[in-house]
Amino acid sequence: MNVDQLTMLLARIQVLDNRQVDELTIQAWTPLMENVDYGEAVAAVNAHSTESTEYLKPAHIVQRVRAKRKDALPATMSPEGKDCTKLGKPRHEWMDDGYCLFCEQRRDT
Repeated sequence: MNVDQLTMLLARIQVLDNRQVDELTIQAWTPLMENVDYGEAVAAVNAHSTESTEYLKPAHIVQRVRAKRKDALPATMSPEGKDCTKLGKPRHEWMDDGYCLFCEQRRDT
C-alpha cells in the first residue's frame, strides 16, 4: 500500500473510531502496512469494525489479511505444523510481508 492509500485508509478508520490522524500517525503506520494490499486492508477494517470493539491496530489488519489469504488456499493444500523445517532444511512459504504462510515465522532480512 502506498502513502496515499494509507492516508485514505486512516481517514476511514478515523471516521469509525474518532482517532486523531496526523503526519506522525501516517509515518508510524507506513512501514507496518507497506506489504498489505489496500483493498484487503479496507475489507479487514470493515470486518474488524463489525466484529470487534477493540481499538484497531495495524496488527489487527495484518492478521485478518493473512487469515483471508490462508482461507483462499486450494483445499488440496494442507498447512505444515508450527515447525516448517524438516531434517534441517527450510520449508517455509514466504509471503510478501516476510512471514511464513504456515508457521508465521519472519524471514531474516
